[in-house]
Amino acid sequence: MEIIHIKKIENTMKRLFYLLLLTGLVSCGNDDETIQEPTLQTVQVTKINSRSTETLTDLSFGTKTAGYICGSMGTLLKTVDGGTSWTKIQANIQPSLNCIQALDDKNVYTARNELYQTKDGGATWTTAGLENVGSGIFDIHFVNATTGFIAKNGVMKSTDSGKTWTLKFDAGADQEYYALSYNQLQFINSSIGFCAGGKTYDGNSVGNMVKTTDGGNTWTSLKLKMSQVTAFHFLDANTGFIFNFNQELWKTTDGGTNWTKVSSSIPEKYPDCYFINASKIVLRTYKNIYHSIDGGVTWTKDFTLTDDSGLLTNMKFVDSRNGYLIGNNGFLAKITLN
Repeated sequence: MEIIHIKKIENTMKRLFYLLLLTGLVSCGNDDETIQEPTLQTVQVTKINSRSTETLTDLSFGTKTAGYICGSMGTLLKTVDGGTSWTKIQANIQPSLNCIQALDDKNVYTARNELYQTKDGGATWTTAGLENVGSGIFDIHFVNATTGFIAKNGVMKSTDSGKTWTLKFDAGADQEYYALSYNQLQFINSSIGFCAGGKTYDGNSVGNMVKTTDGGNTWTSLKLKMSQVTAFHFLDANTGFIFNFNQELWKTTDGGTNWTKVSSSIPEKYPDCYFINASKIVLRTYKNIYHSIDGGVTWTKDFTLTDDSGLLTNMKFVDSRNGYLIGNNGFLAKITLN
């Protein structure tokens, strides 16, 4: 594996913007596994050979050793050694894929307009018959083996392991926030969940978030008064954070009823965030990795992708110290927080 040294190089990149929008709102995360919390003094990025040249869009680990990556042109990659090496899955899926969730080493869901499922680690795949049902699928979140949600036309729910789906929140029926793209899901537990997104057009940007407290059967609009939500994360049922198109960071301590602006100077638009806690945050943008140790008030740049044609598309952590970066041209790297 090749070590990419941390550099502070200013470079902005707008290529492949449309493809990134297709992948939907990027997810933020944190990890509950008991492991020593990093101080965020250094960030190390170690490149891994993905054996692919496609744009990689999302990744998910079902166990400590078994992980999956999806990407353009139906690309699916798999590791069984904790991310050290990756092999291509011959799934015979043609469309580019937006999102993926591995429930364990065998059961995996991935999607674009259609939802694909494997029960045997990628050897065979079935579909849910959603290809011609409205918008694309931007996020997948199963809370257990049978109950899952997808961000499609709003929020759809399944209670039979993805065989059938029911629209529980219809984004097109919300007259106040009409035709917004809700494209990130997060559930705090089996009852409380959030979905957010927005749209930016003709110099205007509108964002909103909806919330459920009954396991996704009903959803209530939080009626946000801000630009498009580009990333969000809740640490618990009360404390949450939103990044928006205007490069602002907002915080709630009452489950989303009220929001307070933390910063108006987030380094770049369309970030991807990882929360160690309310103070320590890691931010991925198209080209750079930043961190904050004061809850997002100030940011330090740690890493810049120096490939002129390269673009970072996603970042996911498997514990509070270790995660993965992916991008176009088959870019894959491990990120370690110290």
